[in-house]
Order: sequence, then C-alpha cells, then structure tokens
Amino acid sequence: MDVNISRVIYTTISGIYLVLFLSPRCGSGSNVLISSMHGEGSHFFVGTGVGEGLVQRGHNATLLISRAFEHHTRNPKYSNLSFEVFDHHKRSVQEIRDFWKDFGALSLGRSNDGLIKTTFFLIESMADDCEDILLDVELMKRLEVVDAVVVDMTWLCGVMIRAALERNLNYSKRIALVTLMPFTPQGMALFSYGSPYNPAYQPELNTGFTNRMSFFQRTANLLQSVVYALLGGGVAMPAYVRVGKNTGLENVINYKMSLYHELADLHLQNFDFVMEFPFPITPNVIPVGGGLTAWPAAELNEELEDFMESSGDHGVILFTFGTYFGEITIVQPGFAEEFAEAFRRLPQKVIWQMKDPIDELKVPSNVKVMPWVPQNDLLGHSKTRVFLYQGGNNGFQEACYHGVPIVVVPLHGDQFDVAARVEARGMGRKIDKMAASADVIYNALHDVISNPKYTEVAKTVSTIIKERPVQAREQAAFWIEHVIKYGGQYLKSSAMELSVIEYFMLDVMAFLLLIVAVIVFMVAFGVRLCWRMVCGKRKTKLD
Repeated sequence: MDVNISRVIYTTISGIYLVLFLSPRCGSGSNVLISSMHGEGSHFFVGTGVGEGLVQRGHNATLLISRAFEHHTRNPKYSNLSFEVFDHHKRSVQEIRDFWKDFGALSLGRSNDGLIKTTFFLIESMADDCEDILLDVELMKRLEVVDAVVVDMTWLCGVMIRAALERNLNYSKRIALVTLMPFTPQGMALFSYGSPYNPAYQPELNTGFTNRMSFFQRTANLLQSVVYALLGGGVAMPAYVRVGKNTGLENVINYKMSLYHELADLHLQNFDFVMEFPFPITPNVIPVGGGLTAWPAAELNEELEDFMESSGDHGVILFTFGTYFGEITIVQPGFAEEFAEAFRRLPQKVIWQMKDPIDELKVPSNVKVMPWVPQNDLLGHSKTRVFLYQGGNNGFQEACYHGVPIVVVPLHGDQFDVAARVEARGMGRKIDKMAASADVIYNALHDVISNPKYTEVAKTVSTIIKERPVQAREQAAFWIEHVIKYGGQYLKSSAMELSVIEYFMLDVMAFLLLIVAVIVFMVAFGVRLCWRMVCGKRKTKLD
C-alpha cells in the first residue's frame, strides 16, 4: 500500500479515536447558569473559571451579571461564554459601581459603623435585584433551557431562580443546583452541607488562626462559629423571605441550618488541601482550588515584557491590592508612601497596580504604576520573584499554581486566614497593615526574595497542583455534569437529618451514663448489703 495512503488512513482512524474517546463525556451539551453576585471581582473570576471548564467539556455556560459590569460581555477573553445582564430598577448603575468602591474603602477603615450599614445596604440591594430578576418574564423565559444553576453562596438568588424555573416548567424538568464558595468554606457552612466541622482544629473564617490553636483561640474560634450560625439566617434571610412572598416562592427560603443540604446537589469550594489545613469533608463537598482561576501564563505585551526583562537577575516584585481595595490611603496617612520608600531601597523592579494613582506620591524610578495588570500572566513569568498583595483567595490560588512566594498585607475578612496559611506552610510572610513601615516592608520582601526556603515551598506546591491527573476547572465541570445526569442525593451525608441530640449522641451518652449509674448503684447496694450481713453475724456471735 502507498505510504501516503497509509498515513491518511492512520490519521483518519486516530482522529476518530480522539473524537470518540477523548471528547467531553456528555453526549449533548448542557446549559448551565452561573450566578456570581453582581459580576465583578473575585466572585466573578471564580464563576468564569467554572464556566471555562464547562465550555471545554462541550457545555454552554451563561453568567448572570449586573448592568453595572456589562463591560465583561465585550471582553474577548470571555468570548466563549454567554451572558445574561440584569438591570437595577431601584438603583442606578453608577450607584452600584460607587457602592463597591465605597465598600472596599470602608473595609480598610478602623470604624465598623459604616461597614455594617454598607453590608445591610448590600443585602437589601441584592434582594431587590433578585426580585426584579424573578419578575422579569422575558429573562426567566430565556433561562428555561438551563439544566443546572451554579449559585455563589454569597447571593441566595440562584436558589430562588432554580425554584422559579422548575415551577414555571410545572416541575417536568429537574434542574441541578450547585453552590460555589469562592474561598475556604466557613465552618458553619460546612456544617450546613452535612459535612463535619470541629472548631478545635478547623479555624473559622476571619479569625486568622491556624489548625493548632491555644485554649483562648479555640474559645474564640467556637464563639465565632456560634455568631456565624446565629447571624447566617438572621441577617440575610428576612430580605429573601420578603422576595419569596412577593414572587410566590414562600416555601423556598427558610431559616433552617439544613437549607443548602436539602436544596443543593453539590458544593464546589475554591480551596486546595496542598495549602489548606487538613479537615474531613463529605463526598458532596468538592475542593476545586489550585487552578480554578489560574492557567498557564500567556505572553505579555511588548511594553510589559521589556520591563520584566530589564530587571536582570534581580527580577520583579508584583504589588496589588486587588479589585475592591484600591483605596489604600484609607488605612492610615502615608500608607502608600511607606511602600514607595521600601521599593526605593530594593534592587528589584516593581509593578504596582494602582487603580487611582496618588498625585503627590513620589514613585521611585524602579517602579511601574499601572491601573490594571495581567496578574496571572505576570505570576507565571520567570522574572517574578515575589507577590506582594492583600491576601485575596484568587491571588493566593494563582501564586500557588505558578509557584511564587508571597508577602501578605491582610486588610479585611478572609485575607487574615490566607495570611495564616501562607506563614504556616512556609510560603511567605505576613505584614500587619497598621505596622507597615518602610523598614518592615523592606525586611519582609528582602527575606522572602533572598531566602530560598520560601521559593522551594512555593515550587513544591505548584508541582503538586500541576501533577494531578485532573485539573481544577475540569474537575468542577465534571461534577456539575455528573449531578445533571444523576443528581447528588447519594453524595449527601445523613447528618443534617439528625436532631442536635442525635448528632452529638447526647441521648446515647445519657443512656450509657444511666447504665453506669445503675451498675454503680447495684454494686454499692450489694457491697452495703454484704457489709451489713457480715457485721450482723459478727455482732450476733459477740452477743
């Protein structure tokens, strides 16, 4: 047979094999709706990561986003994703944008009064948005094709959208519900999934504790969990109960701890045990960190590439405070100046993301200030020596994926928890935001860059992540695909079906204590009886 003909036949057979056996496993693509708050920041990037994984497996992923952040729909980066844009009927687009800017600034301040008011505003605002979405007949009609809803745990609306769609379809179609947590799950959230939680060694959200806590830390950790349990239903639920009454979905939202356990098929969590303190999880809790928002670095534009290469052997420091925390001067007067002074002393070059540049700030000659940076691609560049940032979970996962050591300046929320993991694993150092002097910043950066132990840990973490047979995005997509086909009931623990007395075995312990008490009583009674008999006989003989 002619060699060329043989090659054509071989190529054809190989192509058929690849199509049949290595293509996505779902016979026909499913339609998945992803709801990630307003559609900006870390929550949005986690949602797009899941969406990208679904598209790679042949499914259709649609992201529900606010009109305030509609610019994402025009970004070529997301051209393979679909979007549904919702409007704010009770607030303007600019008001929503200003809210997130103010929220970031308030999170950095010392007073909690403004932050509390802003948080309640957010709850009411997003509940109003949810009601508008549910009452938008045309939008809900377009969503009737969805086979699954992926709902960000910070916005209950996805739960109600799923219920409304099933109602509109007269429950003739089952729509899978998957929750998505953009960071390590809060302890009581795990408990609500039916997954075990023990505050003795599982640090609670926003504590900054490790898994090895002192007596007083364990006490504080337990109290924090109790506070979250009490506030979880008491703060946000009333707004959504109101939405339920106004949209005919009164029976969907309730105050029970088991709400998500009853409604959701699966819980995707953006963390990875390579950098997380170990704890047990049930089969319906799937870690998908270590690559959900990270990917192999793309080429930089010519200007950035030239800057990176000009750093020589010293390399580059990447410095950013993320999407919501650009107002760094709110922390304390001269905060930005301390970083500038520290950078001036270092031989490395610095890329500093500053959304709103400070006019009076004297930027050193080795620093390049940019309003936006391709963070993932810079972390994957061979010249990047350290990642200096506020401690957001997405940046943490990206640094782990690319093997870059970290210096964390936690500002708010779970950023303190990320800092605890970085230091406990030996991947970097933490700087207290209120003590961030030029000397402290310089010493931390110099130590992490010059001491090879930090880079070695970071590279090991990266290697572990990349050597896994299934990467985070594919794993997230696979499990969504799986529960669309088979549901998730069989993955659930029966823990949430038990009462508090049954769960903590209080009835069993009481029963066992009763048995022990009865045995002790019988033994004591027998000894006393024998003693009386013996003493009685002796007395009779003496008489």
